Amino acid sequence: MKRPNQEVLERNRPRRTKPLILAAAGVLALGAAGLVLGNTFQAQAESTSADTQKHLADVAKTDAATGEKVFVDAQAQVIKKLGEPGKLTVDGATKPSFEITVHSVEVLESCTLRGFGEEIKPENGNFLLVDVSANLATSAAKVVDEEIALMPMDASVFGVSAGQNKEVTYQLDTVASYSCEVENALDIAVGAGGSIRGEIMLDSPYDSGQVVYDPEKTGGWTWDYSG
Repeated sequence: MKRPNQEVLERNRPRRTKPLILAAAGVLALGAAGLVLGNTFQAQAESTSADTQKHLADVAKTDAATGEKVFVDAQAQVIKKLGEPGKLTVDGATKPSFEITVHSVEVLESCTLRGFGEEIKPENGNFLLVDVSANLATSAAKVVDEEIALMPMDASVFGVSAGQNKEVTYQLDTVASYSCEVENALDIAVGAGGSIRGEIMLDSPYDSGQVVYDPEKTGGWTWDYSG
């Protein structure tokens, strides 16, 4: 199998994992029920731990489609602006196989309890109402032997940090965040050939910082937000 030549990185050794995950980039490996991608990066940031350096080893320095320089922080996150997509492009292709975009982040002190109408408070300090879109190309199903190719989009695959190069926190899927009324709720996954857009509620300790999409917790994409 050819290695992907993508905006983010490539992994030296493919591996199998249980979730049906296509992470931010890496070698296309066979997951239990979908696409699995791992991450490695070339840091353009501050000093990092040995473990993080391992994930920063083989980053593609430019976007495969546009030729633009790729910026990565010390937490192995490819840096994006709000409204700018994170993209994965398979080797030899010019169109991305997967794209995810954080369009906006609204910081809230409370939300409406779903089905009851009363106001509830976040457990971690701040609710983040995140407007997200994502699409997965039909061709993604052809690079794995499994029946289903999916990218997870639930709250458990998102994280936050206090800012660039800061440690990422991933426990944002609290009871409170799941209990919020979200009018245009984001689907929990996007399948091959699919395109989705909606809002997801995260429970964050930070009223400003960065939202991260990183299914395998080894490096993904990050977008700044402020309260």
